[in-house]
Amino acid sequence: MQSLNLRWKWYWGIWGLMGLYMATWDMALYPSSPVLRLLIMNLLQNGAWGLLGLFLLWLANRHPIESFGWAHAKVWCLHLLVSVVVAAMGLLVAYFISLLVQSSEWKTLDWPMIRKALPRFFRSYFHTNLLFMWAVVGGFHGLRLYRKYKTREVEAARLEARFAEAQNLALRMQLQPHFLFNTLNSISALVPSNPEGADEMIGRLGDFLRKTLDAPHDQFVPLGRELAFIQDYLAIEQIRFQDRLQVVIQIPETLMDLPVPCFILQPLVENALKHGLSDRPQGGTLHLGAALEAGRLILEVRDDGEGYLPGREGVGLANVRSRLELLYKGRHGLDIKGSRGRGTQVTLRLPIDVDSGETP
Repeated sequence: MQSLNLRWKWYWGIWGLMGLYMATWDMALYPSSPVLRLLIMNLLQNGAWGLLGLFLLWLANRHPIESFGWAHAKVWCLHLLVSVVVAAMGLLVAYFISLLVQSSEWKTLDWPMIRKALPRFFRSYFHTNLLFMWAVVGGFHGLRLYRKYKTREVEAARLEARFAEAQNLALRMQLQPHFLFNTLNSISALVPSNPEGADEMIGRLGDFLRKTLDAPHDQFVPLGRELAFIQDYLAIEQIRFQDRLQVVIQIPETLMDLPVPCFILQPLVENALKHGLSDRPQGGTLHLGAALEAGRLILEVRDDGEGYLPGREGVGLANVRSRLELLYKGRHGLDIKGSRGRGTQVTLRLPIDVDSGETP
C-alpha cells in the first residue's frame, strides 16, 4: 500500500511540475497577463490531462505491451489510436479551461471567433499533448518491465541460493561416509593390538556421529562450535595414535563467535593425520590456529609430518575447495605449503561479513 501511494504521489507530482513549467512558459510569452491566472490555468489543464491519463493507465494494465514483435501489433495500434483520441480530448478540455480562466464572464465569449481559433490551437499544441500521453503509456510500461525484471532477478537469486545450499548439503553429507569409512578402518586395525582402545574408540565414534546427525543444517556455525566438533574428532584419533599425537590449539577466545562453514576443518585435520602423521613411528604434532587479519578470519592447520605433495589431494580437500567456492564466490583463500619431511601448513582466509546460517 505504501508503494502504491508513493507511485500516485509521483504521478500527480509530475503533472503538477509540468503545470508550473508551462505556466512559466506562458509568462514569458504573455508578460502582460496576470501571473496567478496563468498559474491556475496551467495547473487545471495539467490536472485534466492527468485525469485523462488514468484511462490510458487502465487500458495499458488491461492490454499491456509484451513485446515489439508483430504478434502484438494490434495492441500497439490500440494504444496509438486511443492515445491520439485522448490527446485530442485533453486539448479540447485545455482550450475551454483557458477560455474560462481568461474570460471574466461566460456570456462575453465570442463563439464564432472561438470556433475559428480552435483549429489553430490544435495545430500549435496537439503534438505536445500527444507526447504527454505517450509518456504516460511509456512510463507505465517502463515501470512494469522494471518490476518484472526485478522480480525475475530476485527469483533467480533465490534459486541460486537454494541450489548452492543443496550442493553444500550434498558435500557435507559426502564427508560423513568418507570419515566413517576411514575411522572404521582405524578401529579394525586397532582391534588385534588394543581391544580396549578399539572399544573406547567405538563408543566415542557413536557419540561423535550422534552429534553430527543432530547438528543443524546451517551453512555457517560459530568457530567455537566448529572447534568443539574437531576436538571430539581428535579425541577419537588420539586413541588410535595413543602417545604419538600431540595437539596444540592456539585460537583466541575473542574469535569463537565468528562464523565459519560447518565441518570445514575436519577434512583438513583428517588429511594432516592420515597423510602427514599416521605413517610416522614417532607420530608428531598437530597445530590449530586462528587470527583476525584485515577483516578476514585466518584459520591454520599445520603438522610436522611427511609433508604435502602436489597431486595427493583426495576427497576431503576437493570437498573443501568446492564448498568454499560455493559459499564465498571467490572471496576466500586456500593455501597449502609443505615439503617432504618438513610438514604441511594449510591456511584458510575467510571473509567475516556473512550472517551465520546464510549464504553470503
